[in-house]
Amino acid sequence: MKKGTGLAIKKVSLCSLDNYGLATIKSKAEKEKDDAPKDRFFYVHILFLIMGLMHMIPYSFFITANAYWMYKFRDVNANLTDASARTLLQTHFSPANSIMHAIVSPATMLMSTFFGFKIKARVRGLMSLSVMSFNFIAATAFVKIDTDSWQVTFFVIIMAFLGMITIANSAISAANLAIISKFPPYYMKVYLFGEGLAGLCSATLQILSLAMGTSTEVSALFYFIAGSSLMVLTLVLFYFSKYNKLFNHYVNSVVEDVNRDVLRLSEIKDLAKQIWAQIVASLLMMLTMSPVTPNITTLVVSENYGSGSEWSDKYFVPVITFLYSDVIGLFGRIASAKYNKIIGGVPFCLFMFVRMVIFVPLIYFCNAQPRNYLPVLFPHDWQYVLILFFYQFTGSFAFNLLFLDVGKVVGPKKAEDAYLVMMSIMSLSTVLLLPVGMFSVDLL
Repeated sequence: MKKGTGLAIKKVSLCSLDNYGLATIKSKAEKEKDDAPKDRFFYVHILFLIMGLMHMIPYSFFITANAYWMYKFRDVNANLTDASARTLLQTHFSPANSIMHAIVSPATMLMSTFFGFKIKARVRGLMSLSVMSFNFIAATAFVKIDTDSWQVTFFVIIMAFLGMITIANSAISAANLAIISKFPPYYMKVYLFGEGLAGLCSATLQILSLAMGTSTEVSALFYFIAGSSLMVLTLVLFYFSKYNKLFNHYVNSVVEDVNRDVLRLSEIKDLAKQIWAQIVASLLMMLTMSPVTPNITTLVVSENYGSGSEWSDKYFVPVITFLYSDVIGLFGRIASAKYNKIIGGVPFCLFMFVRMVIFVPLIYFCNAQPRNYLPVLFPHDWQYVLILFFYQFTGSFAFNLLFLDVGKVVGPKKAEDAYLVMMSIMSLSTVLLLPVGMFSVDLL
């Protein structure tokens, strides 16, 4: 393949948008029309699917293990089923995780954006997967360690693990983009489909571990071993991809330019002006998510919590807050792919503002425990399920649409840079929203 052709493929893959808002789905004949080697045993397909899965799993994986963290940070002298008597560490685990992610991820992503290209994408990928695998295995080892007498120290250790995982995950996201952008758009679709399954995978593993009917420790051990195994599998597949003919065919088609220039300030301003509506809408979405997801939603319990029912005490949070929520979000993303017109501008920003004003109070008034100030206006399970449905569906639907609009507004030639500007602004805004996530739980 000629160098010029490879560059064309790179541009198309970053800005061709269809399902999941990113990749134009091509037929198999179109995918193979460049005489690329066959993907024997679907090796590259499986690799990109798992890479997408592993890109999104690290953050959702630790949050989804809610029952395990409630057990680890419990008051050892109190009733475990008393949601109104949760400890400081229990109620602040999710906010602390969000704060850690909000600080580390933007800094790492900006470093990767401006300096990451100086290291080959494959090397970055191997280094990042190695770091994440090590931390997953280390976190698994702590499942069988009694931390009751040093919970605060254990809390700090877990935050350190999450920090290192977040650094590695942010770095590999840029490496993944650099690699997959050399492939035809079809493979980007496989990668993004893997990303969409991440939340479902974490929630399903958590539910299966709870359904084993054993102790919290044994269930958590199964859960973390499964996650660690998937992480190590991704590392192994990624390492041996260098022997795959199809992988090498596309990866070697474009020489990585380690000396290329970054965007100038004038170019950034120009792009920001063109996609101002998408930037504002995305910031409003983040302002909506920051105080409620997952800080408040992980604290919502069933109306029959503490009754001894397995559904109320064991399965309600993983099934409704995580699994059900991820399924609805996936439906919202799929539904948004049918709309091809640009819907940005003032009306779209107004819609996002109204959505924020409506759903933040609604979720705050659900049965999240413990609480000291606000009343519970929606105590019933069906009310929380209904609120969560519209919150997740409208959120995922709107986010895909505004993401789709970026490439349409600026055109194919500037789409890659426009996405870079948008993601950089969103990352920086997470730092500004730290106080919101930090004190959201204390408002209940």
